[in-house]
Amino acid sequence: VISMDLFPKYQEKEIKATKTASEEMWQLNKDLWDVHEVLEKGYDCSTSKRKPNILERCIRKGKFIFKAVVVDCGDYYQLIHFGKFGYKRR
Repeated sequence: VISMDLFPKYQEKEIKATKTASEEMWQLNKDLWDVHEVLEKGYDCSTSKRKPNILERCIRKGKFIFKAVVVDCGDYYQLIHFGKFGYKRR
């Protein structure tokens, strides 16, 4: 039996997205599996103090940094923001 997971999982919880976050991903030609990769392989990059149940993680790809912001909703993670910004060496 092949298990088809519709949503990728991070720490045993499904990753889902708000409508706004879905549109942000769509504009960047990304999907929830890309978000999964940022959560799994990225680093913590919160620039401001977030609530304890909010994760902000980034991953560098070439000249860009991709950021995923998710809320731990207990049974699943809700993506509330997905962005891409230029990377400049200081």
